[in-house]
Amino acid sequence: MKKLIGIFGGTFDPIHLGHINSINRLNERLKFEQVHWVLSARPPHKEDTTASIEQRFEMLELALSKYPNYQPDDCEIVRKKASYTYDTIQFFRDQYPEYALCLIIGADSFINLHTWHRYQELIEQVHIVVMSRPGYSLEIPDYMTSRLLQDVNQVSEVDTPSLILFDESDYDISSTQIRNILSKLTAKQGEFTKLEQQSELKKFLSVSVISYILRQQNYTLAPQKIEDKMKAEQIKNHVVDAIEDLKGQDIRVIDIKDISDFADIMIVVSGTSNVHVKAMAREASTKLRQLGVKPLGENGADIGEWVLVDFGDVVLHVMRPEVREYYDLEKLWDVDVRELVKQHREQSDS
Repeated sequence: MKKLIGIFGGTFDPIHLGHINSINRLNERLKFEQVHWVLSARPPHKEDTTASIEQRFEMLELALSKYPNYQPDDCEIVRKKASYTYDTIQFFRDQYPEYALCLIIGADSFINLHTWHRYQELIEQVHIVVMSRPGYSLEIPDYMTSRLLQDVNQVSEVDTPSLILFDESDYDISSTQIRNILSKLTAKQGEFTKLEQQSELKKFLSVSVISYILRQQNYTLAPQKIEDKMKAEQIKNHVVDAIEDLKGQDIRVIDIKDISDFADIMIVVSGTSNVHVKAMAREASTKLRQLGVKPLGENGADIGEWVLVDFGDVVLHVMRPEVREYYDLEKLWDVDVRELVKQHREQSDS
């Protein structure tokens, strides 16, 4: 019977009780020797308006300090070259050659596993532990069906890499939801103190992390009333946050304000299935409604191959990859087309 090492990665922006409670439940069942919480850097298309890598790692250390077998890990941050999960697994394989490695991922990540760098080699070296998440209908791909274990406790008894579905981790908190709360606050110390006293953040964050945010003011943005008209750039950031949380593929943000009369920004993202496409469109719509931005229209949600959500200054296209390739929306806004549109407008104006 092999001892188990858990590997759980994320941006942890910030680390919240959903993360911790889910891993706690899994740890109770699998009895990990250690769980390494691997901090990832921010994706490049996201603006750095929240906590820095250093701050997120400090919060990770604070939140995990009372758990003796939970290890904050910066191996992906200090790695000088491009970092992939495959490389991280090789690093831990070298560190723990006598242990069985368990890569812990969410259901939203699992549906995109086939797109990961060297995924076929990756799944031959680790057990994949999938944590459930609300709103997902999980379909197991053919290449993983033979690996599925019916009982999570069997993982330490098998010699070959396996798939474990853990459905006891259904804890519906997202980092985006927390950042939305924090972003409404001003930089005044009293605002944070008042919110802490009301225990609103304690539903989501550990006391040590709240205290750290209170000291650092990590997530403080310029004051903004929820009823004020949100700018296109702000809408774009919230939409990208929402579709990133659901692991949208190949996100592209296109500035079209100079050549378009209907919007300033177009966002295109691919989903792996009709369910995934609809879930991303629904998540973006829900997040913006919570912030006071009501979509002007939504089309295609009944089928799910291509869902368009119109936020006014920002238009979101969520598409299956084959649909996206066929219609090639990005081509409509390339350099040559932009130049033609500008010339046409100049001629019309003259």
